[in-house]
Amino acid sequence: MNLADEAMTIKLDYELPEYPKMDPGYRRAPRRESKLSEADKALAIKNALRYIHPDHHAQMAKEFAQELEEKGRIYGYRFRPEGKLSGKPIDQYKGKCIEGRAIQVMIDNNLDFDVALYPYELVTYGETGQVCQNWMQYRLIKKYLEEMTDEQTLVVMSGHPLGLFHSHKLAPRVILSNGLMVGAIVHGTFNTLLNAGRLKLGIPQDGNLSGKLFVSSGLGGMSGAQGKAAVIVGVASIIAEVDDSRIQTRFEQGWVTHRTDDLAVAVKIALEHQKAGKGCAVAYHGNVVDLLEYLLEQNIHVDLMSDQTSCHVPYDGGYCPQGLSFEQRTEMLATDPENFRKLVDKSLQHHIELIEKFHDRGTYFFDYGNSSSSTTATAPSAGAA
Repeated sequence: MNLADEAMTIKLDYELPEYPKMDPGYRRAPRRESKLSEADKALAIKNALRYIHPDHHAQMAKEFAQELEEKGRIYGYRFRPEGKLSGKPIDQYKGKCIEGRAIQVMIDNNLDFDVALYPYELVTYGETGQVCQNWMQYRLIKKYLEEMTDEQTLVVMSGHPLGLFHSHKLAPRVILSNGLMVGAIVHGTFNTLLNAGRLKLGIPQDGNLSGKLFVSSGLGGMSGAQGKAAVIVGVASIIAEVDDSRIQTRFEQGWVTHRTDDLAVAVKIALEHQKAGKGCAVAYHGNVVDLLEYLLEQNIHVDLMSDQTSCHVPYDGGYCPQGLSFEQRTEMLATDPENFRKLVDKSLQHHIELIEKFHDRGTYFFDYGNSSSSTTATAPSAGAA
């Protein structure tokens, strides 16, 4: 017997939802480069239409084609719930088991405007790390979770819910083919930073990083934990970020202690805290390459250095080349992707050269979260872990 025949399947409502309003005050994902043939485009639209009742295929095919042309992907914006999403108290969710309601809380928390990188495109972190591929999947998964009992398991493959299967009470309530839960991000970053100091700087096992200087980049999704972790371990830190909206979010959350777009000011604040043996997280609004150049020119010793930009997708906006503002980066991604790639390669090469110079001066550089990036692959001499 086909296993799918034993599954409980659910469909979206027949009626199409009203198109939601988009708040212009929140970040939007840049257009994704998509070199698709006409056949590829037709297949993408066909795959998206599988969630829609055939009566509405003609209308939705036009909307999906427009999204594909304008955004490079199909997000199904019409199916996004109106307004701000957030993780609500668990009792406010429908569900036949607590696990089904709890997973709904986690999904909505990841799509909160204060959490997600690009909330309207379902991107939580890393430029392309999506909760679901589109909003039809989001709605359908929510429906399954509302119906799931503690003797059923929801199977999800690449964001697509395959159905509810009968299972034991002790079995997993959800099985994903393409995802891992990332828990305790701040705790993990704290441990990584602290242990880097203990392993490489001779910090005693009962000591913190007081009096040391840490430099990194990225304050978006998972990288947003760097500032908070730095303060907890007592290290003076400067973290570069090109997107001012991300800095503002972390500042309002209290995850960075200072913010500035002035290199001299950023370094002055950090060095004062370092001298006093106090932890700080200075968010520098600018490119990390400019920051590294300045530190070298001023002959400032950096104890620990890392990078948490989204270098696993450098050509999709995960890495902003030196010389471009965040806005220019976004515009160039959409209008001139080939030259954007060239600028990325040039900037990354220079970035690596700077890291190697710091390494030669005694800085310990460790790669964190960019294991597939060009930086890690080509700069092992810079101390990449």
